[in-house]
Amino acid sequence: MRAPIVLPALFTILACARAVPAPGDATPPGGAAPGAANREGAAAVDRLAEAMRERIAREAPGEVAVALVDLETGRRIGIGDDVSMHAASTMKVPVLVELFRQAAEGRYSLDDSVVVRNEFTSIADGSRYSLSPEDDSETGLYGMIGSKTTVRELARRMIVRSSNLATNILIERVSAESVRRTMAKLGAEDMRVLRGVEDTPAFRRGMNNTTTAGAFARVLEAIARCETGVAAGTPAASLGLSRTQCRELSDILAGQEFTEMIPAGVPAGVRVANKTGWITGIQHDGAIIYPPGRAPYVLVVLTRGIEDRAAAAKVASNLSRMAWEALVGAPARVAGLPSTDELLDLHRRHRVGAITEREFTHETYWSTVGPVIDGASTLSREEVGRSVEGRPLYLVRYGTGPTRVLLWSQMHGDESTATMALADLFRFLAESPDHPLARRIAERLTVLFVPMLNPDGAERFQRRNAYGIDINRDARALVTPEARTLKAIRDRYHPEFGFNLHDQNVRTRVATSDRTAAIALLAPPFDEARSDNAVRTRAKQVAAVIRQAVEPLVAGHIAKYDDSFNPRAFGDLMQQWGTSTVLIESGGWKDDPEKQYLRAANFVAILTALDAIATGAYASADPSAYEGLPYNGRPVNDLLIRGATIALPGLAPYRADIAVDFAEPLERTGGRIVDVGDLAEAAARDTLDLTGLFLHPTGPADRLVGAPASFTIRRGADPASEEVGMIDAGIVRRRTAAAPDR
Repeated sequence: MRAPIVLPALFTILACARAVPAPGDATPPGGAAPGAANREGAAAVDRLAEAMRERIAREAPGEVAVALVDLETGRRIGIGDDVSMHAASTMKVPVLVELFRQAAEGRYSLDDSVVVRNEFTSIADGSRYSLSPEDDSETGLYGMIGSKTTVRELARRMIVRSSNLATNILIERVSAESVRRTMAKLGAEDMRVLRGVEDTPAFRRGMNNTTTAGAFARVLEAIARCETGVAAGTPAASLGLSRTQCRELSDILAGQEFTEMIPAGVPAGVRVANKTGWITGIQHDGAIIYPPGRAPYVLVVLTRGIEDRAAAAKVASNLSRMAWEALVGAPARVAGLPSTDELLDLHRRHRVGAITEREFTHETYWSTVGPVIDGASTLSREEVGRSVEGRPLYLVRYGTGPTRVLLWSQMHGDESTATMALADLFRFLAESPDHPLARRIAERLTVLFVPMLNPDGAERFQRRNAYGIDINRDARALVTPEARTLKAIRDRYHPEFGFNLHDQNVRTRVATSDRTAAIALLAPPFDEARSDNAVRTRAKQVAAVIRQAVEPLVAGHIAKYDDSFNPRAFGDLMQQWGTSTVLIESGGWKDDPEKQYLRAANFVAILTALDAIATGAYASADPSAYEGLPYNGRPVNDLLIRGATIALPGLAPYRADIAVDFAEPLERTGGRIVDVGDLAEAAARDTLDLTGLFLHPTGPADRLVGAPASFTIRRGADPASEEVGMIDAGIVRRRTAAAPDR
């Protein structure tokens, strides 16, 4: 359980801000007065500290502590940075540091196998307790109880997904006492790690892990100094880690999936290595931020007594944005756009509640949305074509302005996120025609919507249409009636702007990171050379506007789609035909199997873009804000099974790795084998180490690749040997005994 924290009725704002000069700034060698640059640098830090303090007093309904360390100048800011708070999951960073330190000493290898178990000893009374997956932000590890995984994989889960189970396994390996000794060597003795997670008897006796913002910042500073090779003569040297080892440690932190606090305040694509922590009334984040072309800086924000997690995250992201702008420089932001918060509020009020799942039919959609459109004086729809199987294709029209904008969704029948967002947008335009945003769009734009261009694919929830053709690749041949309809609309209206609305593989990562690409943008090229002209430049500017709009929602999870020219694709040819076109791809988001969070992000993106076109604000956007996005990285497998020996009937047992992908990766159903063999370089969302155990297929064994990932896990090659557990279509269903401890 996550035990509640008793808080005082009145909140205290920690306003004792102080700016600490870099060593030597106050009196340089020889006693000379500091130079103008030093004086200006110190004054800038003072201004930032004061601005942060004012922001906290204005926005935070609770306690906020801040510590900032700039490795470029050595200057520091502390706002209540010596106030001790419950550490929550930030205590996992000291455990990670100690784990790497002991591995560097040769006590074990990070690649050693460890049995996953769920029984621990309370430090309070010696009683045994277990953790519950319902109270853990990472549940996949619970399906591996009794099997093995590596120390490295446990470390990754402990940080990236904040696994409590992984934490408790690792803290018993390194010992809390060793963690505290290392923290003391770093000058971070106020970051006190006493115990593992969910030790209720200890919690009741007040035996809790605690930290101050200043101590947490010193730990992160040690990692950053070690990684950048400037640890000599500093406490970071006591880590005993090489630059390569520190880089690996920070790479784990950089794979963090919880990015709504400090990372949300820095531009997408900037490397951020962070760790959050939250329990009732507590929400923290600490990060190393790596701006291009300068040394990194460390920022820690601790909050207590802010019951609304979203409010606490907003405080932290705003402080983070202030730090970035003061230390690195304010990005060129497009002025005059509606705020993301305002648009989220509009979405909450106009979300179509009848559509709550990704999979819905043409009839379901139009029986829900049709009456909204038909009953509005400002919206109209007409049938403009029919699908292969005869389902009507509708064009929805809004506004009478001179600039024409065309949006189409669900060319691929199983990519419905934007179609849901368009339903919400129709409701907003129908019910709030006098809203200033709706009026601007109606007066200055003629907006043309084609929701669900592939209704036959939607009926089956499949990518291709009833012909088996990918409609998005039919822009040149125009074989399908759906493609011909879209081309006819384009030729009829000659829109100046276009939006191609898709979903992408939820397994796709941002560049080489472990972060899911939640939103990918593309201003498609119009030729093989990827040339720029006025049409494509406008598309890049609109994409930059969209990035600015969704960054507060999916910071660190925005990528750029592959910009290779495809002469068959609608986006590329729309650009060639003179329509400034932006592709929006919705990927995946943690704990969002029906993509409702990304539905809201699409609403924000589309409405912001339409307003920016209506007002002309997009023209002030810097295309580099789009061009600087990292590309989509490789998609990873859903599951890797490592170390097992495969026992097929009639064949000699052999050792091989197995890669599994789910038919529905968001729901983790329908797991099938996609590869078998030496997969040492492969990556996956989850890894199952079955070293020393044998996999016996439960279905036909004439082939593995393409078959359901279903096995009985046994101690030996003999089908009658002891059963340890089962894997059913990629999901571990039950365990009866632990794997041998080898």
